[in-house]
Amino acid sequence: MARTLLRATDSRVGFAELFYDLVYVFAITQVSHLLLHHYSLLGAVEAALIFLAIWWVWIYTTWVLNRLDPERTYVRALVFVLMTAGLFLSMSIPEAFGSRGLVFALAYVAMQLGRTGFMFAVSRQDLVLRST
Repeated sequence: MARTLLRATDSRVGFAELFYDLVYVFAITQVSHLLLHHYSLLGAVEAALIFLAIWWVWIYTTWVLNRLDPERTYVRALVFVLMTAGLFLSMSIPEAFGSRGLVFALAYVAMQLGRTGFMFAVSRQDLVLRST
């Protein structure tokens, strides 16, 4: 039987996970620049919506990564794919309600569906993961 993808209870955060979090630090700075350049009530609402979307992707992905072993190849590949999509998401923030709205939406949907699809696929094959 193959090893489970679940994280050991005594494991530490890896470098890939820390680098993944840096993508979201960049995203938050982009939100602050969005608000800086669109300093109005509409700009505040747009910045709040963008922040909520970023927070939602980060919190659910972090929850998944806290359960999975980052040293496994499939999990590490997931982290780097999500990191790449997160960079596209972050780069599109200044014009998310304009010319780069489609890039933001596609990156957001790809991250949400990709993470969920990954968990669905691996939980079907990992009996330990499925039972938790």
